[in-house]
Amino acid sequence: MNNTACGSRMRRWGWLIVLFVIAGGLRAGWVCFRCGGEDSPGHEYPDEEAYWDVARSLAAGEGLVDEFGYRATYMPGYPAFLALFADRADVSLHRRLYWARLIQAVLGALVAPGVYLLAVRWLSLAGSESERAVSGATVPVLAGLAAAFDPFLVFFSGLLLTETLFTVALVLAWACVLPLCQRNRRAGAGWVIGVALMLWLCLMLRPSSVILVPLACVAIVLARRLDRQGLVAGVVVLILVAAGLSPWAARNRRVIGEWRWLTTRGGISLYDGFQPGATGASDLAHTKTMPQVRGLSEVEWDRFFRNQAWSAIRQDPGRAIRLAWAKFRRTWSPWPNVENYRGSAAGLVGAAWTISILVLAVLGWWAQRRALAAWAVLLLPVAAFTLLHMVYVGSVRYRLPVMPLVVVLAAAGLAESLAALRGRRTRS
Repeated sequence: MNNTACGSRMRRWGWLIVLFVIAGGLRAGWVCFRCGGEDSPGHEYPDEEAYWDVARSLAAGEGLVDEFGYRATYMPGYPAFLALFADRADVSLHRRLYWARLIQAVLGALVAPGVYLLAVRWLSLAGSESERAVSGATVPVLAGLAAAFDPFLVFFSGLLLTETLFTVALVLAWACVLPLCQRNRRAGAGWVIGVALMLWLCLMLRPSSVILVPLACVAIVLARRLDRQGLVAGVVVLILVAAGLSPWAARNRRVIGEWRWLTTRGGISLYDGFQPGATGASDLAHTKTMPQVRGLSEVEWDRFFRNQAWSAIRQDPGRAIRLAWAKFRRTWSPWPNVENYRGSAAGLVGAAWTISILVLAVLGWWAQRRALAAWAVLLLPVAAFTLLHMVYVGSVRYRLPVMPLVVVLAAAGLAESLAALRGRRTRS
């Protein structure tokens, strides 16, 4: 290895460490500030309490059991993480929640070096697809810093929800997908295994990420223009992810009497998006006391809500389209959806941040619009999750995991703008 390559590798490792430290400091500081005192909030959102209840059940040796006694309503990844803290009976609940949030925040800091690596690999793919070189080695640094300082990612790192860990897994998955999409590069087994492992982790955390599996495989195959290596890589990823999910599906066959590769919440999640009075937001509190679901088995419960949702869609397709637009607006709203935050200083900061990132991302896309494979593969998860939550319910939290992909384009847009500004000053 020559001195130049060695120096480049050292600089890269240096930035990975610096970005992790910055992101970790911000997230840990936020958790300590918000949750360190004895008067800190417990569960701010119903989903937090639901995850904690399932984690307590798992820690107690009773398996994944929710408040209804159902056993396959949540993927096991996040409850398993929380169970590490839920089983400490010798520690107060406040301290257990605090340590769960703090460790999650530190793990969430991996998103910043992850985005740096994602940007490096995206630049490589874009450079191979376009005659025009992508501007500057500063793009990965700018992208990593943006991910580190993202106010929404920092805020959610202190909530006991899947967003933080899922975002890291998605970023790392796509950082492995991008090299496999480069036609002049061998589709190495390491990258294939990395993609499959990270996609499996995504699925263990959130069932909706199942959409990423075929997308990743299609992206690899099409970006490599149907060459043999791409086809083999795509097939192997599918096989490995299916193999990784098979123990979970077999477990569900044993406990609920049906092969279920994901969860039994698909029906009620769809119902949430199309129920009577639906606005695009989630509102399931009343379903707990609905007489129609009393005494139903877990599978019947899932089927009932799925049938109700499809019935509502068939009866009024126009309403479904109007709701899709409302869900889109909620998902991509610059302001938080929660009313308490919308008019606050935090809400204004979040809105300014989101608008800036989106504007810069458009500039980055325009600068690299000819590198079709690069930006198309990068934005596939963004488009997929947007469409997905135009069907289910929309919320700012559901766009968070794909924002780091947008940030990479935004960093490219900022780098191009700075380069153009320097060029103008030099000529003048």
